[in-house]
Amino acid sequence: MVAFKLTRIDMTRLLYSLKGEGDLTPLQLLNSTVKNDQQHEYDELKVPSFFQKLERRKQKSEHGLSTNEIVELGNLCELTSLKSTAIQNWIKRDIKDMIGHPELGKKYSIDQVVLLLIVRDLKSVFDFDTIRMILSALFNTITDRSDDIISPMRFYEAYAHVLDFIYHHTNFPIKETNLRAITEEQTDKLHEQFSELTKNQWNLIKGIISSTVFSVFTSHLQSTAQEMMFNALQHKKT
Repeated sequence: MVAFKLTRIDMTRLLYSLKGEGDLTPLQLLNSTVKNDQQHEYDELKVPSFFQKLERRKQKSEHGLSTNEIVELGNLCELTSLKSTAIQNWIKRDIKDMIGHPELGKKYSIDQVVLLLIVRDLKSVFDFDTIRMILSALFNTITDRSDDIISPMRFYEAYAHVLDFIYHHTNFPIKETNLRAITEEQTDKLHEQFSELTKNQWNLIKGIISSTVFSVFTSHLQSTAQEMMFNALQHKKT
C-alpha cells in the first residue's frame, strides 16, 4: 500500500471543511482528494476514525478536535510528523499562553489546530521563545481573533501556496540562493490578497511566510537525514 499524504493546499481545504465551510464534508473532501490525485495509485486510504464520526453529524458547523485527533489530522500531511506527547507538552507548557484553553467544550477549535500545525512547521528551525515572538507578531493576542494582523488560516494557506508552487514548478536539486529567490518571488505574488494591510504589516508577514517555507524544507531534510542514518546503522546489526 502506498501511504497517501495531503499537501498543505489539500490540508487547507480540509481545515476549512472542518470549520463548516464549503460544500463537502471533511470525509467527502478527503476521499475526493485521493480520487483526483493522478500521480499515484492507492490500494487503501486509512482514514482516522473521527472522520467517520463527523460524517454522521447532520449539522454544518465547526468541528472541535481533541489532541489525539489533531495528531491524526496533522500526520495526514506530507513533511509532517506529530506525536501526542509533543502536542501535550506544547499545550500544557511550551506555548500554553499562545494556545489557551479548548474553545469548543473540551476540544480545540480549528484556529487552535492551525496554530499547532504552524508551530510544527516552525519547530524544525526555531526555539519556543522565537516561535512565541513570531505568533505574537502575526496574531497579537493569540486568544482574540479580532486583533489578528492575519488569521491563522490565511497565514497557513499563504505559505501552503508558496510550497505548492515550488513542488510543482521547480526542478530539484536547486541551489539555496535560487530557492530563496523563488520563495520570495512567489510570496510577493500573494500581496494583492492582503491589500488591507499596511506596507509594514505586509513586509512583516512576507518575511515570516518565506522563513516558514524554509523551515518546512529544513524539516524534510532532517527527516531524510535521520532515515538515512537509521538505515546505515541497521547494517551494523547484521
